[in-house]
Amino acid sequence: MGLTRIADTIYAFRFLKLLVTPWEKTNAYKLGIVDEKGKKLKKPETAEEKDVYNIFHKLVYNVKRLLGKLPLGQTRLASYAAALYLIKENTGLSEKEIEEVLDKLELDLDKSEEVTESWIQDGEILHPGVYALTEDFLSPSTGETIALKGTKVRVSENCEPVDRLFNTYIYEVTHVQTSQPIYVTAGDLQR
Repeated sequence: MGLTRIADTIYAFRFLKLLVTPWEKTNAYKLGIVDEKGKKLKKPETAEEKDVYNIFHKLVYNVKRLLGKLPLGQTRLASYAAALYLIKENTGLSEKEIEEVLDKLELDLDKSEEVTESWIQDGEILHPGVYALTEDFLSPSTGETIALKGTKVRVSENCEPVDRLFNTYIYEVTHVQTSQPIYVTAGDLQR
């Protein structure tokens, strides 16, 4: 993997990590630079303050505040494993490379998830039928909401995983209302 591609991937992960970090857990909040809603309280002056609130942070915080104003901006965007699958598919990174980036960014990833849902057959195939989503889902290409929590998805006959990422199976299902494909884990579905 080229150096530029590695740097881009690391920045993408940093962006996502900072975007999903609660305001109260950011270093900028801890140093009194932003409040609990991300509003800037003061200009960073010390080297430490400038390290935790620079142009990169300002960009992420502006996006985060804008998302927070949307009706669905406060909800989880998609399951973590499904989001990592989309990153894997769009970057060509291997699972090992993704794990290395997550380790460098100190993102905790539980790799021992066991699926015990009754709609799994033969250890990995989803039972066909209609399920409700447990979370809102956004389009990976546009960022628009494509499926709301509680809306229905259809699982086709013999729905095998499209991939397995960190011991979690990823499935492609169809959103009933929009007919769009959505990538989910079994934990994103309920009867």
